[in-house]
Amino acid sequence: MSTGDRRFMPDVGDDLPPGERPMVAVVRAIPGHEEQLAAAIATLTAAVRREPGCREFRSFREAAEPGTFHLYEIYDDTDAFRAHLATGHVARFFTELVRHSTADAGAVTQLVELPVSGPAEIRG
Repeated sequence: MSTGDRRFMPDVGDDLPPGERPMVAVVRAIPGHEEQLAAAIATLTAAVRREPGCREFRSFREAAEPGTFHLYEIYDDTDAFRAHLATGHVARFFTELVRHSTADAGAVTQLVELPVSGPAEIRG
């Protein structure tokens, strides 16, 4: 989906590692639209948590910047994330993004978890 210069559907490459698909999104409200965007995110969060391929979906509001929201997401795999993007609730959320935020597809950052090789000691 796009509106004018803004494109909302993130690119999901075939070069992502197998297994869990973690990501974060940072979404900023248009000034004066903070509560409308918060409500849209709350609705999205409830719907996504019911998706079969969703392992975790948590939404946060910055304490110091109440118009900035962080979405933390983990899907079973890339296919589950693609299925998530094809849902009606995501399409409705994109409509809300158009009205209440400055976000676009660049809001989503794909993550790759760092391997842990064993017990590590943190030294100060």
